[in-house]
Amino acid sequence: MPEWTWEWTGYDPAAEQLREALCTLGDGYFATRGALPECRAFWCTNPGTYAAGCHNRLESTVAGRQVVNEDLVNLPNWLLPRFRLNRADGARGPWFSLGAHTLLEHRHTLDLRRGTLTRSFRHRGEDAGLLGVEQTRVVHMGDPHLAALRTVFTTEGWSGEIEIESSLDGEVTNGNVHRYRARNRHHVTHVRTDAHEPHTVWLSCRTSTSGIAVAMAARTTVVAETLSGRRPLSISSWRNHFDNVTGWMPRSTAVCFCSFPARTNAMARARNSAG
Repeated sequence: MPEWTWEWTGYDPAAEQLREALCTLGDGYFATRGALPECRAFWCTNPGTYAAGCHNRLESTVAGRQVVNEDLVNLPNWLLPRFRLNRADGARGPWFSLGAHTLLEHRHTLDLRRGTLTRSFRHRGEDAGLLGVEQTRVVHMGDPHLAALRTVFTTEGWSGEIEIESSLDGEVTNGNVHRYRARNRHHVTHVRTDAHEPHTVWLSCRTSTSGIAVAMAARTTVVAETLSGRRPLSISSWRNHFDNVTGWMPRSTAVCFCSFPARTNAMARARNSAG
């Protein structure tokens, strides 16, 4: 393994939070933990995105006493693209999750020189075909408000429909430190979501006491082509049920994130940057 590359093979739920922390990507303005893209917060995973200077203060009642805590706020989660394989008879399959599907291999590669995190895995679907997935993310150093996730699907001995969905999750808390879970962890309020155009969804919110405005916009695109020696593959892709695209072999799916705390035009700037 090259000295600028770290790798993790397999999937160990007990060690997942440590791997997420070590695989955090950031650019000095915001950073995102290396959580699995399709997962919401659970006992073994804690997706987290944090912006510099975005703090909030809350009061909690602990053991009968009032405790004040000020935290770096966990912002809404932009890493939520998920997929499922739909059957030839039109029936929709289950959304992919590590707990429900058997993996043939699973690997994370952190490239410290290039600042990318790549996850690759293969699993066998219910129709006995193999699906390979490679997901690469980056946090942009040139544009401090931008991040991207590319997903590439490769099929082996299988043809059918892949359904892709991506969204922004505003139901987040500061829950990644277990000993603080008795405290008030709900820093994000006034969450609003909508679609800006067929390919873009947006979310706006505000921190509860410090009053910092936060805006995100996510744009998902599908680049499809028929590859030599591959069977045709139909794609049904949308974010929050806003966009439908039909094509052939999927090449990549990109999600962009923009956050502009403490600016009155945060929502407009986020939408424009994602577009």
